Amino acid sequence: MTDSSGDGKLTSNKGPMMMAVMWALTSVAFILVAARLCVRTRILRNLGADDWLITLAMFFGVIFVVTSTISVHYGYGQHLTRLVESNAEKALMWNMISFIFGIVSFAIPKLAIAALLNRLLNPTNIQKIIMWSLTGMVSAIAFANIILYLTECKPVEGIFKPLMVESGAAACREPWILIHFATFNGAFSAFVDLYLATYPGFVLFHLQMSLRKRIALSTALGLGSVAAATAIVKCTQLKGLADTADGTYATVPLVIWTCVETNVCVIAACIPTLQPFMDWVLKKMKLLSSHKVQYRSSQFDASAKYGQRYASSSFQHPHARGVAVVEGPGSLSKRDSTERILDEIDLRHIRRTDEVQIDYERQTASSKASQRST
Repeated sequence: MTDSSGDGKLTSNKGPMMMAVMWALTSVAFILVAARLCVRTRILRNLGADDWLITLAMFFGVIFVVTSTISVHYGYGQHLTRLVESNAEKALMWNMISFIFGIVSFAIPKLAIAALLNRLLNPTNIQKIIMWSLTGMVSAIAFANIILYLTECKPVEGIFKPLMVESGAAACREPWILIHFATFNGAFSAFVDLYLATYPGFVLFHLQMSLRKRIALSTALGLGSVAAATAIVKCTQLKGLADTADGTYATVPLVIWTCVETNVCVIAACIPTLQPFMDWVLKKMKLLSSHKVQYRSSQFDASAKYGQRYASSSFQHPHARGVAVVEGPGSLSKRDSTERILDEIDLRHIRRTDEVQIDYERQTASSKASQRST
C-alpha cells in the first residue's frame, strides 16, 4: 500500500507487531521471575543477591515495554511523514526514554547471572574476579552508552524535535559516533553472554554431582548463548539510528531486538532456579495418585486389614500360636504407603528385609492324657 499523497512511501504500521512481540516475551519473563521468587521465598526460604538483581532487571524491562507502548500510542512504528508534529515529537521523546531503560534492562541480568553462578558453582577467587569484572564492564559501558545517547544533541530536545535541528536551534553530533559505540556495547555484551553460558559447563565437569544434574544445569545456564546471538542480531539493526529523517519507523527492529535480548537473559537466569518448583509439583502429583489408591483400598472389608479374610489360602499349622501375616487387598494401603516412602529415597542405599517368625507347640500323647485326667 502506498501513501495517498503519492510520495510512494509505505503506510505500513509496525507498532502492533512490535507490541505483540514485546508484551509476549515480557509476560513470559515476568511469569518465570514470579515463579523464581516463589521458589526462593516459599520453598527454599532463601533470597539472594541474584534474586534482587533479576527482580530489578524485570522492573526496568517492564518500564521499557510500557514506555515503548506509549510511544506507539503517539505513532511510533509509522513513517514520520504521516504524523502530525506534536505526535511525532511525543513518539520520539517516549522512544528516547524507552531506549534508556532498554539499555539498562539488558545489562542488569548479566549481574544476576553472575551472582547465580557464584551461588551455585562456588568459583575460585580468580574466577570470581573475571566474572564480576566482565559483568561490571558491561554495566559501565551501558551507562556510558546512555550518556553518549543523551548528549547527542544540544539541547537534548533536539533528539526528539527534528525541526529544532533543521532550524539550527539544536546541534547534533554525527549519528555514526553513537552507532559505532553502541555496536561495541552490543558486541561486548554478546561476548559476556557467551562466557556466562559456557563457563558452567567447565566447572560442573569437576563437581561431585550426578550426570543428569550436570546436563540439566549446563543446558539451562547455556541459554545465555541464545542471548549472545540476539545481541549480535541487535547490532545489525543499529544502523537505523542513522535514519533521522524517519526516526519513528527506522528504529523499530532495534527496539524489538533489544527487548528480545533483555528477556532471553532474564529467562536464562530464572530457569536453573525452578527445579525445586518442578520437584514440588511432581511430588504433589505423586501424593495425589497415592491418595486415590488409598481411597480404593478402604472400600474393602475392615477385617481384611489383618489378613483374616484370606487366611484360609495360606499355610498354617493347626496348633500355631503365631500366624504369618498374609498380604491382601486390605493391606494395600499400608504397603502402598511404605512403597511411596521408599520411592522418595534412593533405593540403591536401602535394603528392606521382611522377617516372619512362626512358633509351633507340639504335644505328646502322655501330656494329652494328663490334661484329660485333670
